[in-house]
Amino acid sequence: MKKLSLAGFIAAAALAGPALANETEENCKAYAEANGSDASGCPCLGEAADADPALASALAAISSPEELEAASDETKAAIAACFPEA
Repeated sequence: MKKLSLAGFIAAAALAGPALANETEENCKAYAEANGSDASGCPCLGEAADADPALASALAAISSPEELEAASDETKAAIAACFPEA
């Protein structure tokens, strides 16, 4: 679950609109660096966000671990797919 909280990162600097893949990936990496977490799934998450505007919007809305916990099962599944060892 620690890696899943890494994804709570994605919009630690919440974006006003849907994130582009590189924005999602960069936000993920910045969160990982700031929190000493694994960033290995960040490119995957960026690609997933690029392919799915609804996912990009959902990820951009997450700015805290509490918001991550409240995220939809679909959003959590997308995150887990990119961080399979979480």
